[in-house]
Amino acid sequence: MAANRLLSRAVFAASLAICSLSSGAVIAQREDARDPRQPNLEDILLRAAGFVRETAETQASAVIADEVYEQEVRSRPFGVNSQRLMRRTIRSEALFIWLAVERQWVFVRNVLSVDGRSVADNGARLDQLLGESSLDISSRVRQLQQESSRFNIGPFTRTFGDPTFALRFVDRESQSRFTFKRGDIEQVEGVGAIKLAFDERARPTIVQANGTDAPTSGTIWVEPIMGTVARTHMKLTTSLRTDASVTTEFQKDMNLQAWVPVRMSERYQERGGQTIICSASYMNYRRFGATVRVSSP
Repeated sequence: MAANRLLSRAVFAASLAICSLSSGAVIAQREDARDPRQPNLEDILLRAAGFVRETAETQASAVIADEVYEQEVRSRPFGVNSQRLMRRTIRSEALFIWLAVERQWVFVRNVLSVDGRSVADNGARLDQLLGESSLDISSRVRQLQQESSRFNIGPFTRTFGDPTFALRFVDRESQSRFTFKRGDIEQVEGVGAIKLAFDERARPTIVQANGTDAPTSGTIWVEPIMGTVARTHMKLTTSLRTDASVTTEFQKDMNLQAWVPVRMSERYQERGGQTIICSASYMNYRRFGATVRVSSP
């Protein structure tokens, strides 16, 4: 058991590194549309890419939300005999920032309290991020991501819980790394969304776990006419005895007039060992009160 935990720690001990995204022609598994009036798979992917980029660059390029993040550690895979070993509630300001230089929409927590106890200097951290126009914001965001991860519980460190992470897979520059398969239409958050299954085929993979390829797969629910992404579900498989999955639900925020995350659920499974189950909710979205210049890393 101790050896398994050490091995699991090796998987997530460092941040899950993001490899550079290669461009190229979109490679997608094509299927005939069941309804000829519906757009084909390539058109849906093109519209989804445009929707994500428009949301990230303009509609929600620099916003804050209130986050309540619940974490629970179970003794074994969740089931009848599973026992809760630990629980934690984190309240944070969730920042969603478009980094123009890196061409990524990134997420970071500014932790305010842990289990009802205030975290020291929480306001100063955010003031520093937003208040200094000469700040290298890319570096500061990464620093805050690492800092907030220290409040997580469980047998291994993780920095994977980002409700927007799977959106980068439908970015036009990323689609060539995946195969996509069109599925049925489902009602999600009030819209008729087509299920698009995806599977990463390129190597090295976008996510690296301790220097090892960690291919991603899952499903993205896309409204086919406007390209609106209403839900994402992604799975991460490693060769070092730990699996992860993240599901995010999106809704249109009337204040921002943009689709934003409202719920996220995570599961981290140490094969044969402990399970971490997390859930997050997001509310009270608002735009930054300060203008921040993004400098090159």
